[in-house]
Amino acid sequence: MLPMDNCLPKDHKQAQKVLNGLGLGYEKIHACKNNCMLFYKEHESLDTCPICNESRFKMTSQNRTTKIPQKVMRYLPLKPRLQRLYMSTHTATDMRWHKEKQVDDDVMRHPVDGEAWKEFDRTFPEFAADPRNVRLGLATDGFNPYGVLNQQHSTWPIFVFPYNLPPWKCMKKEYMMMTVLIIEDPGRSIDVYLRPLVDELKDLWTNGVRTYDKSTGKMFTLRAAVMWTVNDFPAYAMVSGWSTKGYMACPVCKEDVTSGWHAGKVCYLGHRRWLPWDHEWREKDKEFDGNTERRLIPREWSGDEILDQLNRLDFAPFGKTVSRVRPSTHMN
Repeated sequence: MLPMDNCLPKDHKQAQKVLNGLGLGYEKIHACKNNCMLFYKEHESLDTCPICNESRFKMTSQNRTTKIPQKVMRYLPLKPRLQRLYMSTHTATDMRWHKEKQVDDDVMRHPVDGEAWKEFDRTFPEFAADPRNVRLGLATDGFNPYGVLNQQHSTWPIFVFPYNLPPWKCMKKEYMMMTVLIIEDPGRSIDVYLRPLVDELKDLWTNGVRTYDKSTGKMFTLRAAVMWTVNDFPAYAMVSGWSTKGYMACPVCKEDVTSGWHAGKVCYLGHRRWLPWDHEWREKDKEFDGNTERRLIPREWSGDEILDQLNRLDFAPFGKTVSRVRPSTHMN
């Protein structure tokens, strides 16, 4: 099919070697069949899941020299791909766009113009001092790669996006970095599969990684932070740990949500709480649920308060065989 003097790899194995040399390889991490845990770090040498006692490997012939794992997760390391952003002069310059070329004129063109970015800079001035430090967004969702609607299968890729780049580049597919590929629906155990990424992100935040900046010709310590996540509402429940269905499905109102059962469905009421105090609709009862509305807007919880609440929860072990504690029922 190709001319004799082509430079393409001869086979799939040779192509993998090229990709690995460019830092585009991935790690295979074995997982428990029931999504209880990864055979990773302190559990790397185990042959049986300590939570459900399920075997790590499939039952195969006695003569087979290699063992076949029950389930495998693909992890694509983030550090080498962030370092590659600074191997090109043009890309390295664009990674400082949010600091050097952004125009502050009260027009929202890029996340740097938003209050969340500015508040982050005020909270962590040391991180903000070097514009080369990377601000990341994380997104995930499940899809059926076979396109068969009645087949119960979903694949979950997890992407990160470098928001340092200008708005005409930061959302281009060339800069989307897939970090985790979960071949089977993780259910409520997505935390298990996120552990390698979380570990790497923690190290990037605390220690960073030495990186060569082509635009300046000098080495620097690259750090990174996840600014926000981008999900639809069902995936939001999986990533955040807050149930988005049932009587307490609102992650903003939390236990102060107003909900009830009507016509076979859970309905969410109480929206008049956000109206001005003297709004005429607050006094109307027959037009709504039969009650006047005298309550104030639900309080806003800080990140530290939410983290403190999560730390007080007694979560059940991960996995399909054990029922998991729902945060929305234990926040009360």
